[in-house]
Amino acid sequence: MTVKEVFDLRKQGKIEEAYEAIRPMYAVHQGKYTTLCMFWTASDILKKRIKEKRLDEAEKIFKALLRVLPNVDDKDGKAHSSILYAAVTLSREDRNFSMLDFVEQLKVEQLSDEDWKTIIAPAVDGQPSHPIPSPAQQVLTSAFHELQEQRDGDFMTRKAPRPHADVLSGCLKVMPLLQEAMRRNPRDKHNQRYMAVVYTVMDEREKAVAIYRQLLQRCHDSYLYAELAELTDEPGPKAALYCRAIMNQRQEKFRTGYRLALAHLLIDRDKPRAAYELQKCVDTRKALGFHVTRDLERLLQQLAGVQPVTEAEQQSFYQRMMKKYPN
Repeated sequence: MTVKEVFDLRKQGKIEEAYEAIRPMYAVHQGKYTTLCMFWTASDILKKRIKEKRLDEAEKIFKALLRVLPNVDDKDGKAHSSILYAAVTLSREDRNFSMLDFVEQLKVEQLSDEDWKTIIAPAVDGQPSHPIPSPAQQVLTSAFHELQEQRDGDFMTRKAPRPHADVLSGCLKVMPLLQEAMRRNPRDKHNQRYMAVVYTVMDEREKAVAIYRQLLQRCHDSYLYAELAELTDEPGPKAALYCRAIMNQRQEKFRTGYRLALAHLLIDRDKPRAAYELQKCVDTRKALGFHVTRDLERLLQQLAGVQPVTEAEQQSFYQRMMKKYPN
């Protein structure tokens, strides 16, 4: 069988047959067209394995593609872009895949303008067209989600934070990509936030606070208020920021971490209000099918017998705190 015949199989949608045909050919000869064929047939199989949830195999194929990529004749940059998309897809589907490790291997200087270009999705089924972040920006976003999970843990799934040294290492891995993103789009909200996260990890709090305050002049995302609250020492302003985070988050399941942080602040100052926040946390976890954590159990024991305030009373408290401590 020739390389052309393998490509024909691929065009016919016979990707398994094409993949099995090219592998022995590539093993003995890594010429220009053999390498191209190996790369694209393996890319097809990678997508298929991800859809089939055969994630261990998918990750092995992805690593093999990274080894093949330097030898691919990639004048149009499509092979490189496909690797970025594959990494993003794997990070969404495979909890064991590390985007930070991928970013560490990524040669940022080889990213093209096309890799940083925002994609405009066409209108479909009455839905208007909308922008989609560039492949490089999606990789950066995925890397920072992983970094934040390392730093903060995952309250809903009880995943513990990683040691500070690991988180600092993650910052160093992602920094070249972040610097390039800032160079290309310095006013982007997400890029600025990621830089604030890095400054926080590196204990440059003043720089991080300055970025958050600048961002909050034009953006009111709940996570920005919460992240600034983590950098705030005074109890009053800190509580007010968590109140703003709660009020600016529409989905209750995403308020849980903010409520727990606020309860920690209130437990020695206003037990009925702390009890309200904890009860909300418990109700949300149970509704989502999660167990009550040890931290929640410990706090609930401290508030045994305390009657929580009403919804209306707590809403009034939020308003008073935000008025007393304007951002």
